[in-house]
Amino acid sequence: MQFIVYTKKGDAMSMAIVGQIRALLSAKGLSAQLQFVDDPALLAMNGIEATPTVVLDGLPICQGYVPSRTELEKAVERQLRAMASREVDH
Repeated sequence: MQFIVYTKKGDAMSMAIVGQIRALLSAKGLSAQLQFVDDPALLAMNGIEATPTVVLDGLPICQGYVPSRTELEKAVERQLRAMASREVDH
C-alpha cells in the first residue's frame, strides 16, 4: 500500500494526517509507504486543487480536509479487500 499526502509546505494538517495514518497502520499491524508531495508544480501536474489531499494506491480518500479515522479505516479495508481479491484471481 502507498499513501500520498499532497500538501503545501509547512501545512500542520498534513502532520495530523500522517499521525492518523501511522496510528491506524500500527493498530492493524500493517505497513505502507508514505510519501509527501508539496511541490506546487507536482500538485498542478497531478490535478490537485485542494490540500491536503490523501490518496491510497491511486484512489483519493479526501481533498481539502483532514480525514477522520473512520474514513482512513474504510479506505484501508477497501484496499485490503481489493488486494486479496487480486491474489485469488491469480
